[in-house]
Amino acid sequence: MGLHSFQTKSKFAMLTVNNVYTDLPGAAFQLSDGTWVMPAVPVPDLGIWKEWIGSIRMERLGRANLVLFVEEPSDNPEILDAVHHRLDNDLSLLFYMLHLRAGIEVADGADLLCGSSVNGVPGIRQMSQMPAFHQSKGWKRAPINTAWLEDGISLRAGVAAMDADKTQFRRVIRGMNTLFNGLKETGQDRLHQFVRSLEALILPDIGRTEKQFVHRCQTFARAGDDTRDLLVEAFAMRSDTEHLNPWDEAVQSYPADQREDVCWHRTRQIEHLARDAYSRLLREAALRNHFGTEAAIAAFWKLPDDQRRALWGQPLDIAKEPLVQKYDQWERASA
Repeated sequence: MGLHSFQTKSKFAMLTVNNVYTDLPGAAFQLSDGTWVMPAVPVPDLGIWKEWIGSIRMERLGRANLVLFVEEPSDNPEILDAVHHRLDNDLSLLFYMLHLRAGIEVADGADLLCGSSVNGVPGIRQMSQMPAFHQSKGWKRAPINTAWLEDGISLRAGVAAMDADKTQFRRVIRGMNTLFNGLKETGQDRLHQFVRSLEALILPDIGRTEKQFVHRCQTFARAGDDTRDLLVEAFAMRSDTEHLNPWDEAVQSYPADQREDVCWHRTRQIEHLARDAYSRLLREAALRNHFGTEAAIAAFWKLPDDQRRALWGQPLDIAKEPLVQKYDQWERASA
């Protein structure tokens, strides 16, 4: 690839994702918001940054095969300030939004850097490691492509719209943070967090959480006896985890050698449902407005089922999520 020509005086931020599975053009290109997408860190010799970041971090950067880069001209590039913070925050949020689709395979983690260009020579001012996200056992990998990145830009715009008025969307934002907490977990706490993130959207009455979870989630998911049954089991598993009990107590009716697989099946189903629900709210302003305040959410759930489902749109069929019983060494579904 041709190396990026840094501006004479600028501030920039760079998200480097290491050994990630992608299907992207070999040359650098820009997304609709101006963010550059590059197949490697855009400097001819990473050694120029060794004094700032050290040799170990330099080796990490050398393994990056997906780099997201933003740069703005600046009259005071030497000063680390709010511009750097904003550019950093935009890329960090985009990285989070990419995880609202399933199947990202990042073997080596990701780093966030910010720096300045003085006389066209880029220097690093700060570098931090991004949190690790995990996949539910039985997952299938999918390559990050241009459409996925553009969707991330769209989802990030939804977050910005929610953040614009701090009196709005407090419950949705807390629920979304809970969803991301679940995506960072590795065991049964994943499902616990995914169910809680959906509870943020359904606003259950005290003492009626299970009943309303099962009923109201059938607005997000295709309504039916099979969907109802798996929602009942998933909620029971959430409660077992909440009380620090084994999560398979709710699935004792299954053969002993299948229970762990069923638990991960329920986890993937609820994860898919939570990702889909929050993605819809971020993409669709008209739908999102029904979730701006607790009063608005309560009013949404008081609507007749058919009217509410019409507003929500095509439900997700989580019963189609396959049960997996064979796994490869990375805990992905094995053919």
